[in-house]
Amino acid sequence: MLRIGIVGMGIRGMMYARAVNQSGVASVAAVCDVSERVRESAKVLGVPVYASHREMYEQTMLDAVIIATPDFAHREPAVDAARHSFHVMIEKPLATTLEDAAAIRDAVREAGVYGMVAFENRWNPAFVAAQDAVRQGELGAIQWINARLNDTIWVPTEMLSWAARSSPGWFLLPHLADLAVWLSGAQPRRVYATGIRGQLTTRGIDTWDALHIIVEFEPTMTAVFETAWTLPESMPNVFDLKFELVGDKGAQFINTQDQMVHQAGERWIYPGTLVREIGGRLEGFPIWMTGEWLRGLAAGQPVGPSIEQGYQITQLCWAAHQSAETRQPVNLDT
Repeated sequence: MLRIGIVGMGIRGMMYARAVNQSGVASVAAVCDVSERVRESAKVLGVPVYASHREMYEQTMLDAVIIATPDFAHREPAVDAARHSFHVMIEKPLATTLEDAAAIRDAVREAGVYGMVAFENRWNPAFVAAQDAVRQGELGAIQWINARLNDTIWVPTEMLSWAARSSPGWFLLPHLADLAVWLSGAQPRRVYATGIRGQLTTRGIDTWDALHIIVEFEPTMTAVFETAWTLPESMPNVFDLKFELVGDKGAQFINTQDQMVHQAGERWIYPGTLVREIGGRLEGFPIWMTGEWLRGLAAGQPVGPSIEQGYQITQLCWAAHQSAETRQPVNLDT
């Protein structure tokens, strides 16, 4: 059995712990978190709980590590994991600066370990169906993509204590950008963006309310991305993910906000069905992603998305922020 350590035991860290322990090929050997309150909650796992990743790395026999810290806090635990020869799975985005992303990429390369960035929507059945259609030639060459991933204002004001150190361009855009590259096979070359600030700033959270991004790709394709996290809390779901993929032979239109169930009561809601507990097991695309990563490690085979692909998406997201700040287009490295 693979021995897995988890850095960051919030909502995602606990979800990953369940995914690991039910995988059949791995078990959680130790976890860590900087928060004493979170560490106390993590004791239910029955494994050593550390206050720092360095303690955990030094004192526990591990094969691999999952980095589930906030967006901006991936560099140190990921680089240190690679230096200890641990394989790593890192929450998206890889990092929120090019310097941090390059440091992680280089550390993984130098150590020769397997690295994966957790772009979980590659395991989302709706997007797997889209990828199948693309591979089978049903859509032809992809011409353009329109996509939006928005959250309600509950996310930056209540769910995340660190929203001021992130943005919709870091928390949401990586999902859309990765899907666009994965589904189309095209490479981003030029980014234009504009954004809005105001609602969150007045609440003491100094970050973007929304970013709107146009990306030129090669071969010729364009994508328009909308990311915001100030939708009203009365929305039927906490997120709104819609994706339009248009080729020269066909198109697909994906709506994952509507998860097949509509419920009326105190308010109209769309209960989540994509990640659910079934028969005592947690099921859904983040769990399937984790399981495939673990089976790959057990077989000695890397599973993507790779750290290099994660760097590419970080570069696109960084360019979007630069463009929004300067009001100028930004060219990406070829």
